[in-house]
Amino acid sequence: MKGPLGTLAIAAALLTAVPLAHAEEQTRETYKAQVEPICEVNREANERIMDGAQKRLNKREYVPLGKQFVRLSESFGKVIPKLAAVPAPVGDEHRVERWFEQMRLLKTRLRRTGKYYKEEQEIKAAHEAILAERSGIAANNISIVFKVRNCRFSRFDRG
Repeated sequence: MKGPLGTLAIAAALLTAVPLAHAEEQTRETYKAQVEPICEVNREANERIMDGAQKRLNKREYVPLGKQFVRLSESFGKVIPKLAAVPAPVGDEHRVERWFEQMRLLKTRLRRTGKYYKEEQEIKAAHEAILAERSGIAANNISIVFKVRNCRFSRFDRG
């Protein structure tokens, strides 16, 4: 292959075969900058979903409360793949995977809380909500090194 097209083809082949040496590595700061907006949108959506949950709990309106927890679980479940798509900081891959494990567990426990409330099983729902809260705390403890504000999980209304 002669001429400019031949040179271009060879250069393209070399670029695809050899990893770029100048590619930036993901740091904790760049990771935080990428995940914070994702978490912020999810946090706002979750606050809207859980609006009035404490009042429903106090009035013992368990079926609508259960539906709120199920919707919360679905909303929360949608954010996990979005966060997983962001490359983990170099050296923190294991920590990020443990964080995702805790988030998946939290999602499951929120769904169970909703299921129990919809079945009007108040004690089981309260127990599951406590377990969900513990999963949120565990996730927070793992992610604290990234200094993410919007990705921290707070107590979910359970009474």
